[in-house]
Amino acid sequence: MKTQRLKALALSIIVLLACSCSLSTYYFAPQEMKQTSGREVVVTLKDGTTLDLINANLIGDKLFCTLTNNEKKELDIASIQSVSVTKKDNDLPFLYAGVGAIEIILGIGAATAPSPPGSCPFIFSFDGRGYVFDAEPYGGAICRGLKRTDWCELEHLATVDNRYRLLVSNELEEIENIDELKLLVVDHLEGVKVAVEPNGKIRTFARPVPPRSAADDQGRDLAALLATDDGQSWRPSYEDKAIHGSADLKGEAILEFPKPREAKTAKLLVHAGTTFSGSQAAEGFLKLFGRGISAWYDEVNGFGPAYYRVMSWYAMEELYLLHIRVETEHGWEQRGLLYGGGPFMTENKAYTLDVHDVPGDVLRIKLTPPLNFWTFDSFAVDYSEDAPVSTVELAPVQALDRAGRDVREDLVLNDNRYFVLPRIGDSAELIFDAPPQAQGTVRTIFIKASGYYDIQLDGQGEPQSALIDKIFIVPGTALRNTYEAYLRAQELRNKETLKR
Repeated sequence: MKTQRLKALALSIIVLLACSCSLSTYYFAPQEMKQTSGREVVVTLKDGTTLDLINANLIGDKLFCTLTNNEKKELDIASIQSVSVTKKDNDLPFLYAGVGAIEIILGIGAATAPSPPGSCPFIFSFDGRGYVFDAEPYGGAICRGLKRTDWCELEHLATVDNRYRLLVSNELEEIENIDELKLLVVDHLEGVKVAVEPNGKIRTFARPVPPRSAADDQGRDLAALLATDDGQSWRPSYEDKAIHGSADLKGEAILEFPKPREAKTAKLLVHAGTTFSGSQAAEGFLKLFGRGISAWYDEVNGFGPAYYRVMSWYAMEELYLLHIRVETEHGWEQRGLLYGGGPFMTENKAYTLDVHDVPGDVLRIKLTPPLNFWTFDSFAVDYSEDAPVSTVELAPVQALDRAGRDVREDLVLNDNRYFVLPRIGDSAELIFDAPPQAQGTVRTIFIKASGYYDIQLDGQGEPQSALIDKIFIVPGTALRNTYEAYLRAQELRNKETLKR
């Protein structure tokens, strides 16, 4: 299951706050806030306590708030695990959120604020009472040539009058291009976890085993953090280590799992995602092309040399594709690529690893994520054969955009006929007929989404060709540029704080 942090009613967004992150990471100015009436704000503390807020004021490291019963509370920022927002009226503008959750949700940000980074279409599930933010597919598909299909579990989707209802929406300054949108309904035995590989293959986890040990390159024990989907994540950050060169801008973790000696394959279940840094890096990269961005898009979309360069770059820097390395009798070997997603939502994904040449009864996996780019909630390994499942792929029986236009034909096939959402607030409601459920089974539902998104750029200025070439050729260049931009932003924020 997705963690408890991702639960909210109606058009909601949940902001994940890793223990190592401060609430000042992302700010939005008060004048940038949308209307907040009709919303509920719920703060979950790290001890599991939930508080319903009417309003709040952030002063230093304290949050002074009023609860719905008019009780006054003073909270330490460090005690807060997550913040959720509920929107009851579909006509109200959606509320942006980021790591700086409280500032954003309550409109108490800094005087200068960046725009939210580009992301993906937001998928909202109807849970019987309202629409709940439930999925954010195909992160990193920033142009048509990088279009891909993604499968995301919909935890909150409920059947009402034997039907499922979804809302797909554009919530950021980008153009959403959705080719196919369907439901994958999987009926399976109770107690069996179901997840989907990046290629669409369904995997079952009847006996998942968490890592028996896990540690990062700073010697910190990560085993408890990565054992369960409990909202406690490992997010390797710039603060984790001394940074001197590009090589220092990656973290490292080694996870150990028990392994049957005769095992030839292992099914890996990973709950992870990319952070806002990934979206910001992608946007910053595109801006380097200046007025040449259209020509670059054309080359990528035509699967020319630029397409292969950018895919190699993704894998080289591990921005959206993270190497899964396995220790074999020949040393560390790459045995898979972990796909990123988000940054607003993390997901469970399945991966099949070849372990035929892993000696003994221990499986060791190494990850080297760029700092500030990834967040990891849990890992598990299963060596059992896949259990039988019953699957049905559902096309919508109705799909209406906000103007009442029927867009169903745009969504039923992966045929390059796109449903386009060009503006913030553009959306469509989809209705699916629920199929009969096999007796003695439980049901897991995934959204199957194919498409891409265009980040809105002005396309001005000369292309920075030398830097672009260096980014593609010299490992660590993009990470170093992102880190330097982070330092500049920190310096600017400190100056703004001193002014206040």
